Amino acid sequence: MTSTQYINKKIEYLFKSLYVKVALALMVLSYFYNLPAIKYSLTGDNELRLYDVTGVVILFIVYNNLKVFNVYIKSKTYFKFLNTFILWAGFTLIFNAAFSIYKGRPLWFIQTCLYYYHLLIFFYTSVLMAMYLRKKSNYRYAASLILILAIAESVLVFLQHAGLVPFLWNDIYLQSYGGFLSGALGPNKINLGMNMLFSFVFAIALLGQKQVKVNKLLIIIAILTSIATIGVSGSRTTYLGLIVFVCYLFVSRTRRFFGLSIVISIGVIVAFFLNLELIETITTTIENRVINKVSDPGVFTGESLDVGDLYEDLGAGRKGLSLNYLTYLFENPLIMPFGIGLNNRLLINFSAHNIYLSLINELGLVGLFLYFKWLINYLYLKFGKAKSFKASLNGLVFAMLVTLFFGEHLYIYRSLFTILGYFLLIMVMLIAPRYYTINAKSK
Repeated sequence: MTSTQYINKKIEYLFKSLYVKVALALMVLSYFYNLPAIKYSLTGDNELRLYDVTGVVILFIVYNNLKVFNVYIKSKTYFKFLNTFILWAGFTLIFNAAFSIYKGRPLWFIQTCLYYYHLLIFFYTSVLMAMYLRKKSNYRYAASLILILAIAESVLVFLQHAGLVPFLWNDIYLQSYGGFLSGALGPNKINLGMNMLFSFVFAIALLGQKQVKVNKLLIIIAILTSIATIGVSGSRTTYLGLIVFVCYLFVSRTRRFFGLSIVISIGVIVAFFLNLELIETITTTIENRVINKVSDPGVFTGESLDVGDLYEDLGAGRKGLSLNYLTYLFENPLIMPFGIGLNNRLLINFSAHNIYLSLINELGLVGLFLYFKWLINYLYLKFGKAKSFKASLNGLVFAMLVTLFFGEHLYIYRSLFTILGYFLLIMVMLIAPRYYTINAKSK
């Protein structure tokens, strides 16, 4: 029996169990529903979420089918490289434990173990979804579920802005994030922004392709609602990611870009015709978060462009954080090769808001190399005739490579909730159709 035959047989048997499909669906749902599921007290008012609870079932499934998971992961470079990064991050927990004990903060290590647990369940959920999508007929169900959840999340945010639904988080989050309206997603602007950016990219990939059959009306609604929600999110990092993605789409798929422009233009015209307050909300948000923050209006007319000043204006202090982190790293060169442990900021007490610098501190240059190797590997995958999916995947990767200079959204810090999990899910959804169109060797 060949490796492919073995995998197919085991996967077919795996998904005969209803609880496996239910657990997978609940994990997908949890990427759009970050509100507390269970409350407990360890360091105050602590909360467990749907993905915390469902993740236990995911790990149980992995444990019971460890051999097939290992074989499958090794057969895909994008899983194999990420798995190597996760193993290295797990090894560095030793450093985190040592620092936590030395600093008299053992709960820091316990909290980090929870974050590592999130890293594991997000990874294995994406692997499980990839297994589920080996059967082409399953793709439509998974894609439709994601689009429906994205649309529902957007509608919930619109209803909040209309005053029909209140802020859904507790008073601590209300004070910390100023009551930012993010539906059922984490109240940090980056959660709503990145979730909708990933949804938008996925919907764009589905639009006009022939490899899989997904309801076109559902796709168009998802495109319009997600782009509108990105507008009201106020996340400047997401705005930058959207610009990078659209620029890549314009260069690589010009016809698709103009088709997309027509769809969005029609949506905007309809919104103006209906006199929707949403347009005014988006305009006001962009003015307050971007235009009014720029000290030199010449940037918008093309008369002048000083990248340093623009970074200072829009970076919300990130320039200073990055410079402080660089100084800290150069003053402590022994940290750089191997880092001081996953989620270990006990020496500097803040994150860099730059994944590359944060990874050097926590996982060292070794961790940074493994992380970059995983992310860049997506660009080398062959897609055959599934060009729409290839273009969207590449555009999203380039968007992440740029925006990660200004954030850590593809990581597992507390305020980021399920961004990484949803990203991994979308990447699987973008990759799967290549197997429906080409007889490609496993990468």
